[in-house]
Amino acid sequence: MKKVRFKYFPNIYEDDALIHAEGVCQCCGKRVNEYIETMYTKADVDCICLQCVSDGSAAAKFHGDFIDDADPVSDPAKRDELFHRTPGYLSWQGEYWLACCDDYCKYIGYAGIEELEKLGCKEEILKEYVERDPLIPIEDLEECLNKDGYMRGYLFQCLHCGKYHLWVDMD
Repeated sequence: MKKVRFKYFPNIYEDDALIHAEGVCQCCGKRVNEYIETMYTKADVDCICLQCVSDGSAAAKFHGDFIDDADPVSDPAKRDELFHRTPGYLSWQGEYWLACCDDYCKYIGYAGIEELEKLGCKEEILKEYVERDPLIPIEDLEECLNKDGYMRGYLFQCLHCGKYHLWVDMD
């Protein structure tokens, strides 16, 4: 089967948001080997194939969103693509999608201090995050941020300027 691609979540096939198991899509009724089980809707939905996410049919059928919240952008079509045609990443407190250059960033994956150091932009990313959310001191981020820990980073990259951005969530 042809892989579905997502502009804002290009690595969905390597991420734990995608369930690799057999199921029946509750939107189209097809048998699938990979699906999304998270959607913000009043309906009881736990199996949606990537095609029904991508084409917007699941969001329309179940009157829901795949993303909890996001930075604002000026183009409503971009917001529609993110909320109604892009799977959300797994987070503890509901995903928050970052934007840069008036467009949503692509989601890269979980990140901690080690991953930020490997990218060579730890200081810049942490400084930007603390400016966005001053409730978490930079010292706490440096001590506790771990991709598998109780304070987890979610790494994004701008589609236009290439700059990395971070969102942080705690268990």
